[in-house]
Parts: sequence; C-alpha cells; structure tokens
Amino acid sequence: MAADHRRGTGARALERAPNLRAPAVGPRRPPSEPDRPRGDRPLLRLALNRGALALELAEPFQLGPFSLTELVVRIPGLRFPLDLSGGVTRFRHRRGELERLVVEIRGGDLSTWAMPRMRGLLGTGPVDLLIAPLRGDEGEGGRGEGGRGEGGRGEGGRGGSAPRPGLPGSPASGTRTPGVLVALRVGEAALAFDVIIAPGERDLRLIPERARGVGLGAPPQALALRALLAGAGPGAQILGGAVVLPDAVARVVRDAMPAAGARAPAVDAVRWAGFTVSGTALRFEATAHAPPPALADRALSALEAAEIAGEGDRAALAGDLDAARLAYLSALERAPRHREVATRVAWIDCVVGERAEAALATLVEAMPAVDAGLLGAELLEAVGDREAALAALERAAHDEPYGPLSALGWLRAARLCEEPWARLRALDEGVTRAPLLAELRWARLEARLDVADARGALADAEHLEAATRGAEARHAVWRRAAEAYLSRGHTAEARRLFERALRYAPDSPEAALGLGRSLRAAGEGRRALDLLARARALAERRGRAVGALDLELARGLAEIAGDRPAAIARVHGIPAEAAEALEARLLEGRWRAELGDPEGASLCLSRLRAAVEVGSAGMSAGPEATRVAAMLVEAAEIEERERGDLLAAQRHLGLAMRLSPRNRAFTAEFRRVTAELKRPAPVPASAPVPEAGASYAGKASHVDEEPQVDDEDLHQEEPSSDRASQPVGATLGDPAPLPAGWWSQAEEAPALPEEASAEDEQQVERLTDRLRANPHDQETTLALAALLAKLGRDLDLLALLSARIEEGDDAVREELTPLRHEVLLRLAAQARAAGRHSEAELYEMMRDMP
Repeated sequence: MAADHRRGTGARALERAPNLRAPAVGPRRPPSEPDRPRGDRPLLRLALNRGALALELAEPFQLGPFSLTELVVRIPGLRFPLDLSGGVTRFRHRRGELERLVVEIRGGDLSTWAMPRMRGLLGTGPVDLLIAPLRGDEGEGGRGEGGRGEGGRGEGGRGGSAPRPGLPGSPASGTRTPGVLVALRVGEAALAFDVIIAPGERDLRLIPERARGVGLGAPPQALALRALLAGAGPGAQILGGAVVLPDAVARVVRDAMPAAGARAPAVDAVRWAGFTVSGTALRFEATAHAPPPALADRALSALEAAEIAGEGDRAALAGDLDAARLAYLSALERAPRHREVATRVAWIDCVVGERAEAALATLVEAMPAVDAGLLGAELLEAVGDREAALAALERAAHDEPYGPLSALGWLRAARLCEEPWARLRALDEGVTRAPLLAELRWARLEARLDVADARGALADAEHLEAATRGAEARHAVWRRAAEAYLSRGHTAEARRLFERALRYAPDSPEAALGLGRSLRAAGEGRRALDLLARARALAERRGRAVGALDLELARGLAEIAGDRPAAIARVHGIPAEAAEALEARLLEGRWRAELGDPEGASLCLSRLRAAVEVGSAGMSAGPEATRVAAMLVEAAEIEERERGDLLAAQRHLGLAMRLSPRNRAFTAEFRRVTAELKRPAPVPASAPVPEAGASYAGKASHVDEEPQVDDEDLHQEEPSSDRASQPVGATLGDPAPLPAGWWSQAEEAPALPEEASAEDEQQVERLTDRLRANPHDQETTLALAALLAKLGRDLDLLALLSARIEEGDDAVREELTPLRHEVLLRLAAQARAAGRHSEAELYEMMRDMP
C-alpha cells in the first residue's frame, strides 16, 4: 500500500521544526531563500551640508574591527536647482571633499580581530586577549577595566582618595586617559601594557607604556611593540618608541567609499578633532578645518618618553638587548631618574639573568623596589629578600587591572609564603581575580590538601572538571587530582577519584596504576596486584613504556605477596636507558640482600653507582639529585651491613656527596665510614705457647697477683686516641704534615709529654663547648682549629671550617677558605698515598667547589 502511494499536489514536504516546544507561527520563508548579509557594503544617501550637496552614510558600516558610524562627503561645484532623480548613482562618480568622519571601536570586536595575530607572541597554546579602554584613574596606576572598582588602590597601594603620583606627566585624577589596556595570557605567561593614543593631524600614534608581565622570555616593552605592530596591520610604522598609523583618515575612506561604489574624497583639510570613551567603546572624530587636537598631559609625557627611549626600543624590538641597554643608559643620562627608562633597563637585566643586583641598583634610583610591581618582586626574590618580594607581589597583584596577571602574581606570592595559612590566603585572592585560571586552581587544591582540607580540594577539582570539555580532558583532571590526594596520604579519597577518572577512560593504564597504588596503600593488596598487572597489559598493548608499571608491580610482589624472586625478575628486565633504571637497580640489590645473595646485591649496586657516575655530569642540584643521592646512601648501608665492604660504601657515599654536597647527614655518614677505614687493623692473635713453656704457663696461672704492666709498654701496645684518628700513612711512619701559616707553629714546638695530649683533648672539649654556646665567636674558632691541626685531627678540622664557612659572612669565608683548602689538600695527599684514589679525588673535588 505504501508502494502504491503517490504524493499529491497538496502534500506538504516533511521539514524539521525550528523548535519542538514552540513551533513557528505564520508563513515561513522558503528554505531556498538564503539570508542576505547586512552591511556587506556601505549604504550612502544624499544630504545637504552647509549649503552644498553631500553624500553621507545611511547606516553604520563594519570595516574590520572598526565601525564607521558617520561619513559626510561634500560635493562642491554644483549649481542649484539640481536634478536629484538619479539619487546617489548620479553623483557618486564626482570627487568630493571629506567633511566629517566618526569611527567607533569596541574592545570585544578588536580583541576578536587581533587574537589570531597575537598567537605565538608568548608561546604556544590558546591566547586569552583583553583590549579595554583605560579609565581616568589609571593614569596614576589605579584600576581600569577588569579591575576591582574605580576606587581601588593606586600602584603604590594607597586608596583612591590620595593616589601616589604616577609616571612623569601623568594627568590629574578623574581625567579620561586617552588609551586602552592590552593584556594577553598563554598558560603561566602573561603580558599587559597601556597604549596611549595620541592623534596627529591625520595620523594615529600608539605609544606602549607600563609594560609588565610574568613568565616572559623577552623584555615586556619589546613584546608590547611586537603586539602593537601585529595588531595594527601592514601599514603601521615604528617611529621612536611609538607605532604610527600614517594618514589613518585617508585609509578609512579609501576602504569605505570604493566599497560603496563612490570615489574616495579629498582629505587634505581634515584633522582628528576628538577622542571619547563610551562604555567599552572608543570613538574617534575627524572634521574638516578643525584645530589641531589637544593632547592630555599623559599623552604629552608618553610622546616625550617615546622620543627619549626610541633608540633603545627599536634595538629591543630587533632583539639586540645589549645595544638596547646602552641606548637606555644614554637616555637616563639625558633624563635622570626617568621611571619608564629605568624600568626598561631593569627588565633587560632581569630577562638576561645573573644581573639582579645591577637591575635593582638601576631601579631604586627611580623608585622604591616594592613600588616596581612584578619586576621589583622578581629582583628582590633573586637577591634573597623574600619578605620584600612578597610585599611587592601583594601590592602589584592588588593594583593590577588585568585579572589573570593579578592572579599569576598571587600565585607567585603564594609560592613565597612559608606558612600554610598565608599561602592559602594568597591563592584565595588569586582565584577571586581569575576563577577560570587552571594553574591557580591546581595550586589551591594542593595547598588545601597540605592542610588536610580534602573537602575544599574536592570543590576545586569539581570546578576544574566543569571548566573542561571532552572525556579526555575530564579524565586528565580527575587523574591529576587523584595523584595529588594519593601523594599526601588521602588513600580513600584517591581511590574514589581514580574510579572517576576510569569512568571517562576505562582502558587508561595510568588510572589503573593509580587505583592499584591507592588500593595497596589502603591494605587491599590482592586486588591491587591484579590492577597493577592489568595496567601493565594495557600499557604494553598501546606500545607505551612499562618501566614504571614493572617497578610498581615488583613492589607489590615483594611487599604484598612476599615473592622476592618474581619481584627481582620484574626489575631486572627494566632496561638501563629507562627513567626507572636507577631505582630498579637499587631495589634489585636490596631484595637480593634480603634473600641472602650479598654478592649479587653488590653487583647490582655497583651497576647503580656506574650509571649515576655516567649521568651525574648533567644532573644539577635539586630534588632529583637528592633522591639519587639517597639511593646511593642506602646502597652504602647494604654494602657495609651485608659484606662489610667499607671501601665500596665509601665510594657510594662519595658519589652521594657529589650530588648533594650540602646534605649534612650524607657528609656525617661519609666521615664515619672514612674514619672506620683509617682505623688501624686489630693486632693479630699471639702464636700458641710452645710445649716447652707449657709447664711454666701452668705455674703462672696459679699466681693470684695481677701482673704489673709498665706505663711505657702500655703506651706501646694501646695506641692513643690521637694516633687512632690519624690517617693510615701517618700511623705507619712519618707524622701527618701540619698546615702552613699561623697554625704551623705546632711543628716547631718541642715535643710535649704524653700528659700534654690529655690536656689538649680537654682543651678541645672546652673550646667546643664554648663554640656551641656562641657559634659566631671567630677567635674561639681559630683557637680550636689550631689545636685540631696540632693533634692531626684533620677530619674534625675540615668539619669545623666547612660549617663556619657555610654559616659565616664574607669576612669569615675570606679568612677560613684558604685554611680549608690546605686541609683538603693534605687529606687528598694522605688518601692517595694510601692507595685510596677515589677518596683523594673526592677531596680534590671538594676543594674546587665554591
């Protein structure tokens, strides 16, 4: 029946309703009729202007990011009466004279138009761009669009009623600043600057000022100029330190009038006449025969600054920072204490690095460092003044009108805070300024976990999930949050969050691994092993590295199942080039030692040491170096405990000290092992008594009186504590060489009796107690050092000098460093003479360290 059905003429074709709940009422437009775009070309109409016929714009016309709202072109040379029957078409071929032009720019439209041109300026990633008009109080560094109110504090942190004076020539409070705020962010890098607009006769001059930012790889002034050039288009030029749009009026009419089918008018008599701000829109007006534009005070100061620093700005834009710095210094000679120029010099030194003191010296001549915003905070932190850096960051973050940059300033302030409550307060301020900034949310989540606020951290994780789109991104959010919970011991919450992550990606090996680790921490070992094995299978199926999964699975086999042979097989298969290879060698050595295979354990630990020696050259001091050094210390402990191999333990500890030279625990362990090595070998047991003397020995055993031992024989048989602390070479023959200089008098002093050694030891104890009471007593330090040198206790002397050099000031370091070098040279010579070449190399390396 359906096959025989034929559509009639009155049949209605099935169409998709616009809305199921609210269908369209009345006749609908046929779908074949397309929507005709409005404003695809300017619409003109005839009008009278000052007794002459004119062409004017009938409705606003969008020209790129600009809206052309008014356009009046007079047509001179016509006589009345006129035949207007042809309308605009009859007169559009005549060349007229521009009488009036009004252009409006909205910040949102300009941001959308300029965003593709700003990509790559701060790095790869999505760009967050804001362009908004400056408010009047921003001339004094106050808040503008996007700030926390027009009554906010100025750059110096004062209230709006008494603002701190701004840049040279800044306008009085309450005046309208002629410019816009341009700010952009990519990840944790952000840049913000003010653009002062100074109209010429027909040109537009754009002058960037107060450029600032965080996470930048170039001076912010150079980045601001690049951003302006990219946003201004191909016709823009660099003149001094400003970006100039030459003959902007002619460019507008040459684009608009031909699009309307009319000739471009003459613009010789037109000048920019006014600049106003209405809401988020900027309005530019140009009229014929207008007087030259009157510039605001800040615009005049900006023009002067652009001329003074123009040469340096051009060099910085070209990437020649050395030439830019020289040009800025030359400008400071002509305009001393100029804030903008001094700030640009300091930014160059800050970006180049290792010039914090020079940058700070330049900056404080023009302003207090705490008033220099993010730049001042970064320099103060570089020179070690954390409290002042924190104060500068808080002040800059309070006064910054761009929300994401303010939030990143609060994030840096939180990293400087030592107290958890202060860190959380700073992060709360940052989240208030930029609620959608993911980096700040993650920082607050971790800070809340540090104070055991698991519920607040979960709220941040839910905000992060709501701000993401797509199953993969939400899986990443929950997996990262679960890792944060697990690393801080919140195993039950971590388990639930890993299960949430698996909801979005059921076959994720990372989430399965994390869930297995959380179950193992919660005591559910059997299920944890099953999940770890599944995570490894998933990773292997996807062709990913399985070293970390093998490591976790081996730990589970050893700790949960007690199957150390299987665990050893797992870690033994991890290749040497894997990131987990060092930990795998340590675990293999540990488990072999527990199984009673000390030789196999020693072989694994020697492989660990060899791998660290190969890769230690490119390993800088930090958490990773400390972690590897801790592995070596455990390897030394295994060598000493299982095999009694003090020499191998010393090698492990020496390498650990090279990676973490300031770790006192590692140093103390190395000294202990070295002292054990230097201790003389025990006297071998006496030979058996001959048979001939057996009867005499038997008779002697019946003597009740204790045999008298001569003092001289006692001293010969039992080495004194002084000799026991001397190097092996010193106990066998020649005495240890004494240090040169003021403490070498002990070498020329007459030999003291044995009773004097006891007095020296007592004096060492007394001086040590005195030094503990006052660690900064330099006179006591020198006396104790001389006495230790006299007694040959070089290791104790090295510890004393190293501690005082580390804790003392420059004068102490200058006085004690040569003495420490002499002790290290003497210890190296003794170790090399005894055949301990690795120990000697360690002492020589310590001597070369600053």
